[in-house]
Amino acid sequence: MRQQCKRSMKVGIVQFDYHAAFREGGRFAEIVAARLQADGIKCFAPPIQIARTQQEREHMTMFETDIVFDWLQQGLEVKSSSRIFGDVVDEYPFDTLFVDTVSGFEAKVVKPVAYVFVSQKGGGMLCLSPKTKPDWKMIDAFDSKRQINDCFYSVDKNRLQTYAALVKWLAQKQGKGMHGDTSTN
Repeated sequence: MRQQCKRSMKVGIVQFDYHAAFREGGRFAEIVAARLQADGIKCFAPPIQIARTQQEREHMTMFETDIVFDWLQQGLEVKSSSRIFGDVVDEYPFDTLFVDTVSGFEAKVVKPVAYVFVSQKGGGMLCLSPKTKPDWKMIDAFDSKRQINDCFYSVDKNRLQTYAALVKWLAQKQGKGMHGDTSTN
């Protein structure tokens, strides 16, 4: 039986600064892209675009990618976290983590090849393949930044992979000039 979440609901009175959040997200995408480039992976973080209308927001949700490869159809999704962690999966300080909002993931026309979670404070990077989606759970949770309840995909930390494993996989695909199936294990 498929889990269901409640409809998103605004509950707070704090005004959320979406423009600042997009700029911050773009900064962490640039950090990930720079590290990947230093490790020999050809990629870039596209310039941040701010949607001005609901139609533009919907289009960006469907098609926006945080890190782009010119040799691979899928891109990377970058999620920055206020949690402190390094590059070692076993040292991630919680048993579970939020992957993405259900609505955000499901709206994407081309799903990311992987998620890269970046610690805003510790600088660590851990990764997750969307092939683990059968293990994801839908969780209703309060997003304290946006001041709304939303439905998130959550996963056990044991499904995470190291940044080094992602680089190794990307290097193999880059070397083969892959444009087809980009499924990771």
